[in-house]
Amino acid sequence: MKKQLKPKGVHYTVDFFGCDPHQLDSLDFWQKSLPQAAAAADMEILHSYFHQFNPQGITGFLLLSSSHISFHTWPEYNYVACDIFSCSHDEETFKAVEYLKKAVRHKRTELHKIRRGYVVMEYLESPIYANGKIERIKVTEKFAEVDSGFQKIVIINTEKYGRCMVIDGLVQTSELDHETYDKAILDKITPETKNLLILGGGDGYVAETALKINPNIKITVVDLDQEVVHFSKKHLNQKIFSHPNVHLIIGDALHYVKTYDTEKNGLFDCVASDLTDNPIGSKKAAKGVADFYKKVFSFSNRVLKRGGWFSAQAGAAKVTPKYLNSAKIMEEVMREEFGNFKRKDVLIPSYSEKNAFIYAQKKA
Repeated sequence: MKKQLKPKGVHYTVDFFGCDPHQLDSLDFWQKSLPQAAAAADMEILHSYFHQFNPQGITGFLLLSSSHISFHTWPEYNYVACDIFSCSHDEETFKAVEYLKKAVRHKRTELHKIRRGYVVMEYLESPIYANGKIERIKVTEKFAEVDSGFQKIVIINTEKYGRCMVIDGLVQTSELDHETYDKAILDKITPETKNLLILGGGDGYVAETALKINPNIKITVVDLDQEVVHFSKKHLNQKIFSHPNVHLIIGDALHYVKTYDTEKNGLFDCVASDLTDNPIGSKKAAKGVADFYKKVFSFSNRVLKRGGWFSAQAGAAKVTPKYLNSAKIMEEVMREEFGNFKRKDVLIPSYSEKNAFIYAQKKA
């Protein structure tokens, strides 16, 4: 007897903004476009239903042999939400998404891809940059997974490190050892530090630890990815963003420090760069890393008070020749920008090796 495959599928949510309100309120358009989207993905339609509201708005649903396609329109807000869920191959399902993106007149979309069902993940294979080997971390449970549009985020439970947030295949933080990481990047924070800017840090752990060191500190966290924050709240039991001393901004950290109004908002005692990195690439990639961190360091320097500290996680402390030595690249950029440099290498167990943390002080 042939072994029964476990159920699995892919679920796309597509939000269309800035749409044509007349098209959104056209029953004829949706009655034609939804079946055509299904046909583009070779999906069999079992049943369909559409309803037009008074005075405006339409909702609709296609029941497919592989699952469903649905939508709901808000013409008054130029917005429509679409769901496409199928147990077909990802590439086939995405053809329906592509059809709707061409058919619906819009200015902007937000697309999320969610894997559903029993997606087996017995081990997380974590690279060890110091020796080129791979550590296999036993996974006991996977809680959630999403492609946010910026990165792939997975929340897992492991035997060795408890719950972990994995981004693009690499452990970013874990229940077991996050404080080791946090204290290293916050090495220059003291009970006298009044305000702290964290670039990245959407998991909330660095902010949480900073408040343990100094309960009166004011913290601004700037993270690009709303899904990191959402997953941290939901799956890592993170409550720090409701703390009155913590101000969360969802946006580009580089843009924030570049455009920050120092006269209006004041300067920071410390800036901590908790941005993700991946030391894989060529010499050409190295130039890109250097150029990026020149901007991060330069813009961060301008928002610091005199005598204030800048800190950054700089990736693996030691790497084999096939990987980028991002710590060395960042050290050179930091010396050039600040004129001084300090470094601490700290073993982070869930990273399977030591991580480099670098520091510089703005001239008083």
